[in-house]
Amino acid sequence: MKKISVTIERTDTGYSAYVPEFDFCGTAGGSISEIRKNLIEAISLFFENSPENLKEIGIGCDDPVDFEFRMDVTDFFLLHRQINQAMVAKMAGINPGLIRQYARGIKHPGIKQARKIEEAIHQLGRDLLQIRF
Repeated sequence: MKKISVTIERTDTGYSAYVPEFDFCGTAGGSISEIRKNLIEAISLFFENSPENLKEIGIGCDDPVDFEFRMDVTDFFLLHRQINQAMVAKMAGINPGLIRQYARGIKHPGIKQARKIEEAIHQLGRDLLQIRF
């Protein structure tokens, strides 16, 4: 499965997304699912018109593609307002007040802090995936 890194940035009307390794591919949307849908459509349309380019980037016509979304901490918490910042802070071992400052864009985490936040969010996702009702 080909993993494609996508950078997401906040705009005045929602979010823009682009694939740094594909200079032709960008889209916009109001949610991750909308961005994913739009990216798949944009990539498909591009390669439909230029299928020879698939080989250049190592994707076969029927290969599944997995997106890895990259964004800053402020944009993450704005996009996912339903996630409890205090719980993420507790899971990451970071002061809740500091997480709130990151979420509001008052301060920006260093690489080490960003990794702690990322791991806490990934752990939350793994925990949620184990729940059945």
